[in-house]
Amino acid sequence: MGVEAGLVTLREEAEPQRQLRIVVGQPEARAVSSAWKGDVAPRPSTWDLFVSAVALLDARIDRAVITAVEEERHWYASIELEHAGGRRALACRPSDAVALALRSWGAGIFAREEVLVAAGVLADGTKPGQGRPPAAGREVDPGGNEGVSFS
Repeated sequence: MGVEAGLVTLREEAEPQRQLRIVVGQPEARAVSSAWKGDVAPRPSTWDLFVSAVALLDARIDRAVITAVEEERHWYASIELEHAGGRRALACRPSDAVALALRSWGAGIFAREEVLVAAGVLADGTKPGQGRPPAAGREVDPGGNEGVSFS
């Protein structure tokens, strides 16, 4: 990818296990990697600060959702916050959404089905065949959008 870029790969939990390969900046790639590994920095990162601020306000980050993709390279996402029984969505970069979800206990990472259709690839880099029935393991978010969970 180059010195200034990193790659975040999200893999669908259910068949056909499509992947989303999102090119991100190096700081964002490090933030995702350190959260995935469970590393705790001696000083809080911006992502750690955000998660702490959300908790201080009696809210929690419930999920990250990859909401759209254009030309398989311009990605859009949101994080969904739960507070006092209500849910709010904040638009953000996918790398930030993933980094925040990984730092938030119990938060999930999802993508809309149309994103997987547009940019999802199999492990060998090929696109799955057209006309496949939807796989099991799909969830419907409170907004009525079908989502696919990732590991």
